[in-house]
Amino acid sequence: MQYGKNSMNKWLLTFLSICTFTSSSFATEERAHERVVASGIIRCAYAISPPALVKDPNSGTLSGLDYDLWNIIGTELGLKIEWTEEVGWGNFTEGLKTGRYDAFCSEIWPDPNRVKFVSLTKPILYSFLNTYVRADDHRFDGNLEKINSSLVTIPAIEGDVSVTMAQNRFPESKILSLPQTSTVSDMFMAVMSKKADVIFLDQALFQSLNANNKGALVQLKGVPASFTFASYYGVNSGETQLRDMIDIALQTLIDDGRLEKLAHKYSADYKVPRKNY
Repeated sequence: MQYGKNSMNKWLLTFLSICTFTSSSFATEERAHERVVASGIIRCAYAISPPALVKDPNSGTLSGLDYDLWNIIGTELGLKIEWTEEVGWGNFTEGLKTGRYDAFCSEIWPDPNRVKFVSLTKPILYSFLNTYVRADDHRFDGNLEKINSSLVTIPAIEGDVSVTMAQNRFPESKILSLPQTSTVSDMFMAVMSKKADVIFLDQALFQSLNANNKGALVQLKGVPASFTFASYYGVNSGETQLRDMIDIALQTLIDDGRLEKLAHKYSADYKVPRKNY
C-alpha cells in the first residue's frame, strides 16, 4: 500500500506541474491588441503594390494610398504606425501568427483558404479587375471563355488569392506558379516576357505597372470585368479587439469623406464603401 501511495503522490505532483506550466504559458502569451495598447505602436507588414504602396528603390521610402491611410488610422487611434517588414502576398500570415508584426497593412482580396488564418477589417475599396494581354495577342478578343484552355497560362503567386482566382474561373488553364515572395510586378513581367498570357488587374494598378512599359500590355477588348473584389487589411485570426479598433477608424474616414478624397488622389477609378447614413 505504501508503494501505491508514493506512486499516487508522484502522479499528482507531475499532473500539477504540467497544469502550472500550461496555465503559466497561457498567462504570459501576449495578444497583438494588448501589445499595441501597451506600446502605442501598430507594427505593419506590407507588400509592394503601386499605387497603393510604393517603395523607392534608392532610399527605401514608402508612399502610396495604404501608407497615407494607415498613418491617418494611427492618428485617429492615437497610435504610431511602424512599417516593420516587407513580406510576400503568399506568406504574410506566418508573421501574424508568430507576432513579428501586428497587422498586414497592404490591401488584400478575400480568399476562403486564407481567411482561416487571418481576421479581415471592413472593406476599404472595391476593385473591378479587367483582363490584360500583350498588345499583339488577339486570341481572346470579345470572349473571356477562350482563356479557359490548356493552351493558356495565367501567372499566380503561391498561397495567394491569384491561385484561387485562376483555378475557379478558368479551371482548364495552366498556372505559372511564382514564389510566395513574388509581387504583382513579377506577374506583370511574366506576361510581358511570354511566360504567361493574361493577367487580371484593376485600372489603377495597371496604370502604375504600365507606366514604364507603355503599350506592352493592353486591356482585352469587348469583355466585362473578369472579377470584382472588396479589398481589406488583415490581423491575426481571433484578434477581434484590434480589428474592431481599426474598423472604427476606417468607418470614421468613410463617413466623413476623407477615405474617398484620399483614394481619388491616387486614382479616380477607386470605389469606396458607402457611408453608414
